[in-house]
Amino acid sequence: NEIDEDLRQEKLKGIWSKYRNSIFSSIIIVALILISSESYKYLTNSKIEKSGVIFSQIIENILQDNTEDAAININNLLNDGTKEYRNYAMIMKADLLISENNLISAEALYNEIIDSTKGLLRDLAKLKLAYIKVDDSSYAEIELMLSQLLVEDNILYLFAKEVLALSAYKEGLYDQGINHAEEIMKNERTTTGMFDRANMMLKVFNSKI
Repeated sequence: NEIDEDLRQEKLKGIWSKYRNSIFSSIIIVALILISSESYKYLTNSKIEKSGVIFSQIIENILQDNTEDAAININNLLNDGTKEYRNYAMIMKADLLISENNLISAEALYNEIIDSTKGLLRDLAKLKLAYIKVDDSSYAEIELMLSQLLVEDNILYLFAKEVLALSAYKEGLYDQGINHAEEIMKNERTTTGMFDRANMMLKVFNSKI
């Protein structure tokens, strides 16, 4: 009924607000795990201990929600770290800017990362930039931005599908939104939280058709 539809739409807005006002909690955990793995390999190969120590401190700060010390250590790594570690620090700094609702600066930094890096870091930056821009970009623009992530074996594939579902809702493309939500729910890699969000989006999409 109309009341249930309004409640579902309000809950969907709440889901999106949660993304906009946090450090993209689900993505940042994935990013930390993947970046930690990559940085450990670099540390092992090059024996550059100082950058590795600072990087470990940043991870500990973020997991403990200690944004003040994280910001200090990120700046230390940007100033004194190796090129690889400076790249990792850039994406973490952008995440902290998001937590402070400084979207303009975060967007500029994500674009810098996209232009200056490749592989995992570039993909992460594209994904996070898409979350920022989903409110003021067309579905086609978001899809193009995420095109390299929309390969099923990409570790960020399901997150990219989630952004597209949100973009489809914003633009009134309900059939496409349903396809994205259903694909997320059927995928064996989908987490409980992601499944619940997709299920809520699916109910909202179905109410519109």
